[in-house]
Amino acid sequence: MTRVASLAVPVLVLPALVLSLAVVLGLARPHPDWLATAVRVAPLVVFVGGAVLGLFLRRGRLVLGLVVLAMADRALVHLSGRAVFDAVALLLPLNLGALVWLGEVGLLTARGGARLGVPLLQAGVVALLQRPQLTALAAALERPLVATSLGAWTALPQLAVVAFVAALGLVLVRFLMDRRPLSAGAAWALVASFLALDGASVGGLANLYFVTAGVLLVVGATWEPPPAVGLDDVTGLPMSFALNKALLRLPRRYALARMEIDEFATFRDQHGADAARRMLRVVAEVLTKVGEPGRAFYCGAYTFAVVFRRMSAETASRQLDAVRRAVEVATLDVRVPQRAPAGQPAPARVGTVVRTVAVTISVGVAEPEGRGADPHDVLRAADRALDRAKQAGLNRVSA
Repeated sequence: MTRVASLAVPVLVLPALVLSLAVVLGLARPHPDWLATAVRVAPLVVFVGGAVLGLFLRRGRLVLGLVVLAMADRALVHLSGRAVFDAVALLLPLNLGALVWLGEVGLLTARGGARLGVPLLQAGVVALLQRPQLTALAAALERPLVATSLGAWTALPQLAVVAFVAALGLVLVRFLMDRRPLSAGAAWALVASFLALDGASVGGLANLYFVTAGVLLVVGATWEPPPAVGLDDVTGLPMSFALNKALLRLPRRYALARMEIDEFATFRDQHGADAARRMLRVVAEVLTKVGEPGRAFYCGAYTFAVVFRRMSAETASRQLDAVRRAVEVATLDVRVPQRAPAGQPAPARVGTVVRTVAVTISVGVAEPEGRGADPHDVLRAADRALDRAKQAGLNRVSA
């Protein structure tokens, strides 16, 4: 946390200098030839190169932000019509504003792919706005919200201006909460995107500002401190050390859960250590889909913990009951030795049979009883709730 705080000033100042340089170049008349050449090449370097860097550093939010900026840039180049411009001006700030509130997740996972599908779906909707059948929807994007005209200040429609203001507010709130470099980069990227769209409508160098927005996101993401979290080799989940750190950064309202695979020692004895490890991975995979704002941790000895920020125990229990049902129907095929019939000598080579097996889980959930509660006490309360779930017959959620 100290390192993040120490970066608060430079992550605000350096992007401001980068954006100021872009503004100076954009206002220069006439534009030098080298600038026009650089603007044509820069999108490939920044958007593609930045996305590759994001994948390498496991910065899924950076890749997502660059995809959004690249699609906005290409939409203005390859698609025509005021409706396309209005839609891009509305969707771009909303995507960037939501970006900083998302948890980090790899884009090569199911959740990451789903996130990437959202802007791709939006791109399809923007392209459809060119159809005459959607003229009414396109006109709604241009319709003023109030009688006051903003034409003297910006060429963007009022709805888009409201979206930019709201998105900037969301990003600034996030930055004040976490002082993260990515939040600062996203704030400046919003400003650069506004300049890009405002300049595009009057014939300016929109590409220059979109590229600048991409650079600002790259700077913010690369300055993000690397996650000092060790992952369990079997489940791929963060371990107890990361859980203890998460407990120190909880908001006022939260819920904690403790989860255990029912009778897993017996499962391991019957089916072997390899099957036990594979089943742990199956349960962990289901847990990764618990949904925001839940985060799962592996605590060893086939037990897990889940942290739900800004959520009540009742709501968390409903989400975890869905997880319990998903684990209940998940199956695994295992090979087990085929035993010789009783009273007959075992053959020299014992064969194997394939069995389909499954497990269940029991869950305990707790929330703080008042302000200032120790999260470790809340976690112990979740342990007691877990004990009640096991005593009541296993395969259930207790709060």
